[in-house]
Amino acid sequence: MKQFYFRRCVASLMALLALSLLSLRALADEAPVTPPETVSSSSSSSSASSASEPEITPAPVPMPAVLISRSDMADLPAGSETDITVSFRNLGEVTLKSPVAAFTPSDGVSIAGGASSFLLEDIPAGGTGSVTLKLRAADNASGVQSLPVELRFTYGEEAPAAGTASDRLTVPVKAKPAATQPLVLISRSDVTSPISPGEVFDLVLTFKNTGSVAVKNAAASVSPSEGLSLLNVASTFPVADIAPGQSASVTVKLQGANQISSAAQSLSVDLRYTYDSAGTATAATASDRLNIPAKAASSASSADKPVPNIVVQKFEYGGKPVAAGGRFPLFFTFENTGTVKVENIVVTVDGGECFTVDGGSNTAHYDALAPGKTLTQELPMQAVPTCKSGAQGMTVSFKYEYVDGGKRSPVTADIRLSVPVSQPDRFQLNQPAAASFTAGEEGEITLAYVNKGRADIGNLEAQLVGEGFSSPTKVQYLGNVAAGASGSIGFALTPEAAGKMDLTIKVTYEDADLQTQTKEFPLSLTVEEGVPDIDFTLDDADAAPARPAWLPVIPATAALAAAGGTVFFLVRRMRRKKEELDPAAAAWDWADTPDETGADQPKEE
Repeated sequence: MKQFYFRRCVASLMALLALSLLSLRALADEAPVTPPETVSSSSSSSSASSASEPEITPAPVPMPAVLISRSDMADLPAGSETDITVSFRNLGEVTLKSPVAAFTPSDGVSIAGGASSFLLEDIPAGGTGSVTLKLRAADNASGVQSLPVELRFTYGEEAPAAGTASDRLTVPVKAKPAATQPLVLISRSDVTSPISPGEVFDLVLTFKNTGSVAVKNAAASVSPSEGLSLLNVASTFPVADIAPGQSASVTVKLQGANQISSAAQSLSVDLRYTYDSAGTATAATASDRLNIPAKAASSASSADKPVPNIVVQKFEYGGKPVAAGGRFPLFFTFENTGTVKVENIVVTVDGGECFTVDGGSNTAHYDALAPGKTLTQELPMQAVPTCKSGAQGMTVSFKYEYVDGGKRSPVTADIRLSVPVSQPDRFQLNQPAAASFTAGEEGEITLAYVNKGRADIGNLEAQLVGEGFSSPTKVQYLGNVAAGASGSIGFALTPEAAGKMDLTIKVTYEDADLQTQTKEFPLSLTVEEGVPDIDFTLDDADAAPARPAWLPVIPATAALAAAGGTVFFLVRRMRRKKEELDPAAAAWDWADTPDETGADQPKEE
């Protein structure tokens, strides 16, 4: 890029020089020629010749090159500000006068203060001018952003000219981390009694943010069932921003219809909102269907009696979220909202994918239920271990009969209940294992983990806390741990001194309910002294150990043995030669001659 701008600068200089030469030539061609006057005196002729000479225009100065650079900077987090210094180095031989730096940042960054052009002081030849900017990265910016800059100036003393220098600077931006969509739970206020035909009542809708980011720009749309009417002017209600763990509510005004055909009325609620994820507003929705008990309108004649309905008036599951795999009692009270008695009632509880009956049957039978009366059923339930966190549904089905005008008619009704479920935290961390440590030597501490739960563990991070040691990585980010996965965390550390060393391993993570969990493991280690280096060199020659007294005898003894052997072999050689020359000498030997009788000879047996 710099070579490109340098070549473009040289081409501009050559073009400017050519234009200047053409201009000088044109001026020379257009200048009138004054004929010389005939004067006798030499002084007048010389003055006339000097007056006729054209004025010499100074040659244009080449445009100086300018090197543009910025100060070093770390990655700029999205949504934050920083100061950078942009420097302009004059590589030419003339002064840059009245330099003006103009910046045109890209969409990902902006200059705080509103100004984008800055006037600098004159920059002498070989000198440097600079300007300090406050840059701000956009909330949704990421990656490398550009900051184009152009320097406009004038140069030259006798023939001032305008010049420019430009470059494109880069600004690294670190994007914001992505956030998980917040879960919004929708509930309603209690209804003390079933809604009568024509009754007007207020219903408070509550929205609870169970996520880790705020819910913004929320709007709730409601749609009542056929037995209810909305009395508000609009069916969409603005909802205030909801911080994590907080709730917001709106009130709607409803009225029961004159003729309510079914006692199981409902209000559908659809919440649309946005939340920030990596600096970007992300759209999301949450919806639910809220049950509202109602009383069917009574008819004027027995032939037009409405069908009696059974609704669940209230239910309980323990008052707190049910742990996945946990047991809980389910109590629900149902009511006959009709005007006639219902008989032969069969109640069936279907736990769906998340719940099952903990022993016994999911079906119960009741003989009859009078109008306006209630019955309560208790059923032991258990949440399936693989059930996900959040509100999970189960269905209570009613099959019953009623007699109207001597005719028995069957009726069925399904009512859906919602129970919150949470996955238990079964992320297991074993006790740290540490080897022996020696002062000044590197050792290792390991910590094994396993996710025995059914849900993933998020943002696992381990930190080594303490003093008296050094470690290349005191903080480790391991990210997410899938269900059933295992691994280990290892820390390498070097104790600084011998003795007792106390430290703590701190582990943090997010469980299935997005709640931050922290576990600490304190350790007390004993550090041994390091083994000193042994110097095998002798400081004094006198300190050398004394040799044994018999050590010099060994070579002398070996020399005597060698000499004796040599003499023995020479004697035998001389004896052989003598026997060859004198056979009579063969009978002579160093040993005694045996007796001729052979007395000394061994006897043969």
